[in-house]
Amino acid sequence: MKHFYDLRTVDDLADGEIATPEPGITYDLRTINNRKLDVGSVVDVIRQGPTLFARTTSGDSIAVSGHGAAILVPHDL
Repeated sequence: MKHFYDLRTVDDLADGEIATPEPGITYDLRTINNRKLDVGSVVDVIRQGPTLFARTTSGDSIAVSGHGAAILVPHDL
C-alpha cells in the first residue's frame, strides 16, 4: 500500500492504483490561493489516466495534479 508521502509525480501510481494518508494524519484540500475546499477530508488518492484525484469523505473526486489542481494539506496547517 502506498501513502501520500510516496507520491512525487503522477507516475508514482499505476492507472487505477490508490494511495492513502499516513496513519494518524488527516488531509484537507485547498486551492492555489490557500482557500479551503468544503469537501470533507481526503480518504485516498487514485490515478485515473494522466491525473491524480483525491476522493473525499463527502464523495467528491477532486484533481490534485494538472492545471488548476487542488493541493493536499495536512489538517490544521
